[in-house]
Amino acid sequence: MKIGDMVIRKRTNIEARNQRKRLGHGLILSKQMGGRNPIHPCATVFYSKTGQVYDIAESLLEVISESR
Repeated sequence: MKIGDMVIRKRTNIEARNQRKRLGHGLILSKQMGGRNPIHPCATVFYSKTGQVYDIAESLLEVISESR
């Protein structure tokens, strides 16, 4: 997973499925360590469908199209 990849939320539970439907696909803008106990790899993702930006754990995302 790298900056510029197109991603979508993994379907891990009902809330995640709702987020996947509401947000659609997104574009990774940056990557950083975040969260708490333990700190883990996160990505800042722009969702064009809603025009919003979210920080989310990389483990909760799946790549649907890689950047060059």
